Amino acid sequence: MSERATERATDRPKILFVDDDPQLLAGLRSVLRADRARWDISFAQGSDEALAQLAAARYDAVVSDMRMPGLDGAELLALVKQRVPAARRVILSGSADSDDALRASAIADAVLTKPCPVRELRAANERLLAT
Repeated sequence: MSERATERATDRPKILFVDDDPQLLAGLRSVLRADRARWDISFAQGSDEALAQLAAARYDAVVSDMRMPGLDGAELLALVKQRVPAARRVILSGSADSDDALRASAIADAVLTKPCPVRELRAANERLLAT
């Protein structure tokens, strides 16, 4: 890879998508395929895998499911905020639970509901990465 191509690859914002459901992650990987030209996109199945990836690389944004075994999305994003304060944080939640919504909104830059139209997910990431 040329130096210029390497530069372009590293200039793209890095986004980590986290969910405990492998089918949902596969769906995200498929619908976001076209966005790989502008974003460096990674996927983690659950909070443990996400923490390992966050320890190995810098991410500009983390988009996490709310309800997961182990650390839930709010707990994971609280750690992201401590470790990488500049990283943008997004919760994807299928829960209508008001306690979850309150916890999520306290730590996340955006809270999106599942199922989330891909255009809404793209728009949220574009907006957050531009700020």
